[in-house]
Amino acid sequence: MNNKGAKLFRLAAVMMILTLVLAACGKAAETKEDGQDDTPQAGKKVSLRFATVWGPGDSKYNYFKPLFDKFAEENKDRVEITFETARPEDFKTKIKVDLASNNLPDIFTYWGGSTLKPIVDADALVTVDEYLSKSTKIKKEQFSDSAWGYYTLGGTAYGIPVEATHPAMIANRELFEQYNLEYPKTYEDLKHVAEVFNSNGIIPFAMASKGGQPASFWFSELYNQFGNAEQELKDMGTTWNFATDNALKTATLIDEMRTLNMFPKDTMANGDWGPALQLYTDGKAAMTYTYPWMFEFISDELQASTDIIPMPMMPDATRDPATFVSGFTLFGFVMNKKSFDDPDKQQILVELADMLASDEMMNELTKSGMLPAKNIEFDRSNLKPIFNNMLDFAADLDHTPVHYTTIPDDNALTAYQSLLDELLVGVTTPQQYVDKVQAALDKGKPKQ
Repeated sequence: MNNKGAKLFRLAAVMMILTLVLAACGKAAETKEDGQDDTPQAGKKVSLRFATVWGPGDSKYNYFKPLFDKFAEENKDRVEITFETARPEDFKTKIKVDLASNNLPDIFTYWGGSTLKPIVDADALVTVDEYLSKSTKIKKEQFSDSAWGYYTLGGTAYGIPVEATHPAMIANRELFEQYNLEYPKTYEDLKHVAEVFNSNGIIPFAMASKGGQPASFWFSELYNQFGNAEQELKDMGTTWNFATDNALKTATLIDEMRTLNMFPKDTMANGDWGPALQLYTDGKAAMTYTYPWMFEFISDELQASTDIIPMPMMPDATRDPATFVSGFTLFGFVMNKKSFDDPDKQQILVELADMLASDEMMNELTKSGMLPAKNIEFDRSNLKPIFNNMLDFAADLDHTPVHYTTIPDDNALTAYQSLLDELLVGVTTPQQYVDKVQAALDKGKPKQ
């Protein structure tokens, strides 16, 4: 081969090598553009949306928000967190809209049970097992089986339980003493107490209903006094049966109490947790039924003259209400599956979840009147007197389920709650109430 031929050969070889190198580089760039490189980009700052009902005005806000802000500040170089909040019913609507538009927050507090089911059915949430496999701080055994149960659908857990709770029927000791009355232990006692208070311009019992609050929880408290009621609630996820004799008995008693003027005249206007409690805190009502998250709004002075008492025993009851109280997991948080699967977001999401489920956060939230769903020892010295009294009152009692956590369909749960508004006003009969809730269950029941 002459010199000219050799030069051409070497030039062709170099061109071939360059072509191969460029092709390989192009292939690598193409792969990256296709999003198939799942390696997190070091130092990349991400944006997260955190949504909750624990906003300004909620009893938990002042205890939760400082720890949340501390986390955001400590990680400000890694993440920018948008804080979104709304009142409970508006929040449910917001999440439904976000789900429909494929725009769920990255992480958000939410209810379990049938309320969570539409989001699970949309395959929009990461499972608890996936989260726990990445966390080095939170373990499954730190929570009870019953706490996990509220967030378990189809055998898989999708939420981290945070809040458990017990109710309290509370009575103004000074009002009872003023009119020489004993706390009612039976339904006949309750009728006598109501007659005396009514004749003196005092509402006997501040029970009301707006969207079923707080009446839907109190309904379960009465219901559990009757034979086999607790088992009926535990089985509802398989029987889909609400229209029991016990449900009709309970609705009939509530309707009778309405006719005996035991409740405020306008149960809708005084419905929801705040307005119902305010009748009591303003001294207009002698008794009410509430939950610890409302204790924040009872003054220290009124707490000193408030006693926690058992529910009166109803006619035909087979279970003494002085021996049990409803107890259940009520609230927690969940994570967006799409966000969790994003390699740039996953680690900071895990760390945020760890903070929300930490012992420190649980201890802070107890100061608001929250019972932690996590198995921890918490400092009772910082709790309000009425909360400590409730803990002592409930310590040795059996815990029963409620309709709120056992009705297996979200639309049926809404019917169960909202139709109580009509029952307490008197525009729906007890039988109609029971039949309408059952019809909603039947409509939502999966076809065999």
